[in-house]
Amino acid sequence: MTYPRRYRISILLALLLIFSIEGFAQTARRMREHEVQREETVYSISRKYNTSVERIYELNPWAKKQIKVGDRLLIPTDTATPTRVQERTHKHRVEAGETLYRITKIYGIELSDLLRANPGVTSSNVQVGMELNIPMRREEGSTTAAEIRDAEHKVDSTASRVASAPTRVLMLLPLTQGRRYVEFYEGFLLGMYDLKRAGISIQLTTLDVANIGTLQGYIATGQLADKDLVIGGVDEAQIRAIAEASGYSYYVVPFSRIDNLTPRAGRIILANAHSTDIIERTIPFFLQRYKGREVVFTRRAGDTEEAFVTKLRPALKKAGVSTRTITLGSEAPASLGSNTVVVPIGADRALAQATIALIGEQASGVTLFGYPQWQSYGPAFQQSLHKLNTTIYSSFFFDPTSSESKDFLTQYNTWFGHKIDNTFPKYSVLGYDLARYFIRSYATYGKNFVTSNVNPYNGLQLDLHLQPTQEGVYTNTRFYMVTYNSTGSIQRESI
Repeated sequence: MTYPRRYRISILLALLLIFSIEGFAQTARRMREHEVQREETVYSISRKYNTSVERIYELNPWAKKQIKVGDRLLIPTDTATPTRVQERTHKHRVEAGETLYRITKIYGIELSDLLRANPGVTSSNVQVGMELNIPMRREEGSTTAAEIRDAEHKVDSTASRVASAPTRVLMLLPLTQGRRYVEFYEGFLLGMYDLKRAGISIQLTTLDVANIGTLQGYIATGQLADKDLVIGGVDEAQIRAIAEASGYSYYVVPFSRIDNLTPRAGRIILANAHSTDIIERTIPFFLQRYKGREVVFTRRAGDTEEAFVTKLRPALKKAGVSTRTITLGSEAPASLGSNTVVVPIGADRALAQATIALIGEQASGVTLFGYPQWQSYGPAFQQSLHKLNTTIYSSFFFDPTSSESKDFLTQYNTWFGHKIDNTFPKYSVLGYDLARYFIRSYATYGKNFVTSNVNPYNGLQLDLHLQPTQEGVYTNTRFYMVTYNSTGSIQRESI
């Protein structure tokens, strides 16, 4: 079901100069998903939805080879109405702990049908107390009095303030040079589609930035002029060039963090929280979380100490906390008490694994504290973190087991025909989060959105709360404490 990479690139470059989300969303809205059932064929599916085999193949070229149970097909909905079936809805009030994924399971409906019945509602903004339309399919002529009462039940709602003019977005990315930037762009498109469903009008211009010379050419010819949001720049030279350009309202730096930028006219937003700020705020969290425990640092000969540990040591000493350091592999296995938290001095995977092996031989109750990089070390490593009730700090965290994440992954795979890469952070999810936050904020609040009550925003992978750091420069101040519980669940806490 995966398209060749060159095929995806050609699609993106065909939209390179100006991409209108109006047309994109309308195309997507004329499709629905169908999950292939046992004994179904493309022909039988085409008959079910009153469309042609050719139309299905047009939207699903991979299906020409083979379809199997569980595959998801895109079906054109301009003619896709199953024979003799109508839809009515009744209301469901969201209760604490419920997600869209769980609600679909309660009623035995497709997520795509639930989203279609509730324009503007997504897994990220569903709230306790919200009333949702639940599509209930029935045969013609089978209406009951109860169905009519449910369908006629009215819901009070407050119309959101949405700008009538389109939000003008400029994307500057090396689309032909890196798969991760293509995934960022794809995730961004999904985020824009969600916003279009909520009534937000967007005009996206995407330019391929092969190098700094190409970027400077775009700046010189006025490509940044009159843009509400400029997003991109993948290295220091590009970021500084965009920051020092003029003509736009806001420049969002999505990947790298560069300090001491000099804005010429527009405002600059750094999406990544500063590492120094993260460490300084992680230390009091650590002292409170592990109050009364002994702290044991682990190291190997030649390991380099992380800045977090360098700052943690004096804070522990000042707080009167007992500490010691164990050098792995050069001394007899040390004994750890049950009231101990272990901290490797660095994020290296081999050091982490050696530390986990040491703890595995000790009394129960020992726990582990670690680093953002640990979330990228694979499923087996993650399972070992669960066994020790491990906590890490990180500016990014994507939990693929949450219902909201499952919704995103299903939609992404359906639209683009491939799974997201196992990177840290997940570039597709980052694009999705940034589109939903910044475009919605600008469309709703205009140029003053950085001081509006739209903050904070807790996305699938990134939490956002903007604070000024210097004249014309704002930075994200949010990050996560993530705990891998021994029960197998994951707790993500915004700090």
